[in-house]
Amino acid sequence: MEGLRNVMEDTVFEKIDQLWKTTDYCQCNQCRMDVATFALNRLPPRYVQSNAGVVLHRFDANTTQTDAEITATVYQAIKRIGENPSHDKERN
Repeated sequence: MEGLRNVMEDTVFEKIDQLWKTTDYCQCNQCRMDVATFALNRLPPRYVQSNAGVVLHRFDANTTQTDAEITATVYQAIKRIGENPSHDKERN
């Protein structure tokens, strides 16, 4: 299906970048993708096919309730993956 995009992915990656720098967990690409996968599997997808849809999602993602849900889910993912990375803990 051409033109469909799950904008929740962009939102989750932005939130990962925002929250991760406040931790001491590994921030390698493998861990970043594991965190994103964990979070995206727990958040509802937000598919759009136009720029107007992107704008509406950004507005919705900035509401207090939605932002709190995304923040909590991403933080849970960072904590879970950070404490149990899928690679050797010495890697960073």
